[in-house]
This record gives sequence, C-alpha cells and structure tokens, in this order.
Amino acid sequence: MSAKTICRVLSYLAISLAVFPPPVYAASKESDQKEEETASKHDPFLSAASKAPWRGSQVVFSNSFSLISLDRSAELTYNPNYSMVWSFRPRWWFGDNFFLRAVLDVTRELTEADETTYSGEAWLGDLSLSAGAAKLWTIPVVGIDVSGDVALTFPTSKASQAKTLVMAVGPRLRLSRNFNVLKGLILGANLRATPYFHRYTTSERSSPLIGNCQATEAGCGAFLNMGTRNQYFRLATSLDATLVVFDWMGASVSYGWLIDWLHDASGGEGEISYVPQEPQNQRYYSFFEIDLFFDPFEFLEVGVTLLTYAPQLAPDSSYYNPFFNRYSTVSVDLIFRVDGLVALLGGA
Repeated sequence: MSAKTICRVLSYLAISLAVFPPPVYAASKESDQKEEETASKHDPFLSAASKAPWRGSQVVFSNSFSLISLDRSAELTYNPNYSMVWSFRPRWWFGDNFFLRAVLDVTRELTEADETTYSGEAWLGDLSLSAGAAKLWTIPVVGIDVSGDVALTFPTSKASQAKTLVMAVGPRLRLSRNFNVLKGLILGANLRATPYFHRYTTSERSSPLIGNCQATEAGCGAFLNMGTRNQYFRLATSLDATLVVFDWMGASVSYGWLIDWLHDASGGEGEISYVPQEPQNQRYYSFFEIDLFFDPFEFLEVGVTLLTYAPQLAPDSSYYNPFFNRYSTVSVDLIFRVDGLVALLGGA
C-alpha cells in the first residue's frame, strides 16, 4: 500500500471518527469504512442541548495534509498529499435514546493523486447506515453509561467495489463516564466487531489484463484477480477522553487498536518449508488522535486534528512510532450543525 493511500485513509479518519464512525479510516482506506472509534464533544452520548429530532446532523468540510509533505527531503521521492473532504451525516432521533444515522463522504485530492482514474477526480466513499441507542443503562454505583449501535457499510466507493464487498455489519459497545472537571470531562471505551462479506476472497480489476480472455479455456479469472487478500473480520478497540475547558473550547485525545483477519492465501500448499512459519493472516494497526475544537457559533464548530496511523511494522521490520510517523496528518474541519442552522434561520 502506498503512502498516499494511507494518507487518504487518515484524511477520512480525521473527519469521520466520531464515536459513530462511517466508514474510518482503517488499515486501508481504499474504501474501508472507519470503524475506529475516537472521542467527539458533539457525540450524542455526550451532549444534546437541542431537542429537535434532527439534532446531531452535520455537514463537514475538512482540509487535511500529510505532515511529511512539509519536508521534501524526508524520503527518496516527494509525494505530498493535500485533500478536501465533504462529509454528509444526517441523523434522526426517536425520543431521547434511539436514533438512525447515515454518513457519506466525497473526497477531492488537490495534489497529484496516485489512486484516481482521472486527473482531478472526486471520489465517493462508502455509505454507512447506523442504528443506535444512547445511554441505554447506567451501571449503579460506578455511574458508567452503556451505549451501542450497529453500523451497516455498503460498497458505494470504487475501492470497495474492487474488493467485491457486498456489505459489512459492525455492532459496537461503548462505556463512558462523566466527571465534573472544568466544563466537563468524559472518559470512554469502545469495542466494535465487524464481519465483512465479499463475493471473492481477493480484490479484482474492473477489466481483465487480456482483452480476449473469454476465448481461453480458463476464462478471465486469472486476469481479473489482483491477489490482494480481503479481510473477513475486524476488531477495533479504543480509549478516549474529552475535556471541555470553556463553553466555546475543548480538547479530546484517543488511542485505538485494529486487528484484521484475512482470508487464507491459496496456492503453494504443497511446498515444503524447513523453517517454522506462523500463519500470516492477521494485520495489526493503531491510531492516535489529538483534537482541539472551538464553538464560535451554535451552528458551527471548528476543529484542528493531529492524526497518526501506524501499521505494525515498517518495511525494514522496525516498529513505527505510534504517535508520530510518516503517516501523520493534520486537518482543519468546519462542522456545520443542521439544528443550529435551522434555529438561525428561524425554524425549530
């Protein structure tokens, strides 16, 4: 996977990893939805000043760039990344606890893109539909709130279609607790388990490498297959903390771990090896995020985010720094709240 691809993963993560992610950012964004969990001051579990049924609905405009872009000499080749993302996140509440949510992103890279088919192409992300319940139960004595949701991911992105994704189903459990520190401190823990359903165990091209392969006895399968194995299951865990310092400013920090289980590799089973080998069917990742958010108006939040994605190993088998490495990105987000805009225009 190229550095540009992972930087794109991070740009999505930075705007969509609220406690109900759409798709995240994980191991690869080629289209993987972001199931990684991070804290957000405006998560419905944390605050709900408005009582409108569409409270929590947002339109997010994000600008992100990779920090390595600032240093031309950091690597042998200079491949900067600067992207803009529009994220549409409608939400509808049924009472105080139950809600439905959708997330869909549109991304346009302003630097020279590595993955798009056409120059200047804007690409569609995967559609995520979630049904959830906020604060279903508060554990006595300790005062811990239990919440949860189920996210369905559909392959509306080209990358997920190339992976032959049919659907992903991700149930999540969240535990959180509020503390009376300054304007409010929230600590949370998240666990999401996501099985993926693909038509095939590997990714495929949109058209075969050999045009007349249909005339061959073997058909076109060998000329469509890319050999990249798909994951069939993902486990995502994270811890987060959000501190509201003033009514108009706060900060959050989160750290999470991801494990992907891949389909078994086919072929070569008959080969003999005299060196013990462990199965290479798991992929491990982590992510670290720091976010500063400001509320200049009821209808607008401004966020500045540092996000670091860390595969387990670098190409030389050394471990990546989980807090700052070549995949670190900074994003500036403008989050428009629909309920605030409606109130501003004289609606409910």
